[in-house]
Amino acid sequence: NEKQLEMTVGMKNYKPQEIKVSVKNNELIVQGEHRHKDANRTERSFFFKSTVLPPGTQVDQLQSHLTDDGQLKIEAPFVEQKEAPKSIEPKEAPKPAETEKKQGDK
Repeated sequence: NEKQLEMTVGMKNYKPQEIKVSVKNNELIVQGEHRHKDANRTERSFFFKSTVLPPGTQVDQLQSHLTDDGQLKIEAPFVEQKEAPKSIEPKEAPKPAETEKKQGDK
């Protein structure tokens, strides 16, 4: 979608309070830690995913929500960055300097 960044991450068995979504240096980070205890055992599971956000992502407006079927939906407005073509003229390579004098040129 050109107007909105949309991502879906499977987070089945995780509760919203067990999930952390953050952005650092234009990198989206999704982490989760789930603990389950019963009379005989304790289970812990961890989840970590990171991805670089494309230029134009409005990070300050990023939102996430967990659906009933365990999908974490992450959305943020996206402004397409239109870059003007840039022309670069090739320059002549520098010539190597003479480091040794020819014999007889004294």
